[in-house]
Amino acid sequence: MKGSVALVKMMSAVCVLLLAQGHSVLAQGGGSTEPTKTIIGDLLDVDRDFYIVRGEGGEIQIEATHKTEITEEFGYGDRIKALVLMNNKAVKIERAGPDDVSGVTENVPVVAQAPEPQQGAKGEVPTPSAQPKQPESKTIVGDLLDVDRDFYIVRGERGNIQIEATHKTEITEEFGYGDRIKALVLMNNKAVKIERAGPDDVSGVTENVPVVAQAPEPQPGAKGEAPTPSAQPKQPESKTIVGDLLDVDRDFYIVRGERGNIQIEATHKTEITEEFGYGDRIKALVLMNNKAVKIERAGPDDVPGVYEE
Repeated sequence: MKGSVALVKMMSAVCVLLLAQGHSVLAQGGGSTEPTKTIIGDLLDVDRDFYIVRGEGGEIQIEATHKTEITEEFGYGDRIKALVLMNNKAVKIERAGPDDVSGVTENVPVVAQAPEPQQGAKGEVPTPSAQPKQPESKTIVGDLLDVDRDFYIVRGERGNIQIEATHKTEITEEFGYGDRIKALVLMNNKAVKIERAGPDDVSGVTENVPVVAQAPEPQPGAKGEAPTPSAQPKQPESKTIVGDLLDVDRDFYIVRGERGNIQIEATHKTEITEEFGYGDRIKALVLMNNKAVKIERAGPDDVPGVYEE
């Protein structure tokens, strides 16, 4: 009987010790959970437990398990938002909202810490530091590949870009395949305005960050004279492209570049020294919108690349 009581007391002591160690580990770890990421994109297919989503770098395969929370039944073309583990096993799959931006975002757990009080001069309350402005819109310039109902598909540097036109979108004219367009869109790719790109519009995606105007500090001049404004750096007006020719499609010369194919447009003003074909290494002097001023055969010392003048 005494042996049984002693054994019970010993087991109780072990349990208390294990509980104390568990609380200590939780206190040190801050209650961190397994890292996750959020995937937002257009659904291409549902193959049994796998949801195939269009991503920027190719298709993304999301696996649904018996633990996955799926809010509704989805099909081709639906825009979904999936909370997944780092191995792409889904925790939750739901319909993406109008403000959800397509892409993959890692969710890093953040432990909130109280900011240390900053001492102001003579006990004054310190002013909060200014937060950087987040972009509210972006401008997309590129060649139109297709118009599928309300969606304009544009060729981008890293893949096709899908722009959605709504009843509020201002569309200046009817566009078709091959037209070069300029679209002002929100961060979720819903278009505010779609118009024809101008000759000086450079292809690509540019984020429009709102700028807060600040009054310049007065600079003292010599004997009270007004200071002269500082010279602004000149922006490049042209660039030289050297590379191997992949194709000539009407007025467009397609050249192999370091980050993908480069499309050079020849106009009636372009000086072309000879007729070129696949595999020729050419040297093109172009404006910043890739309209060619001159196209000639590259010399033995011309290194492939893009060089701003």
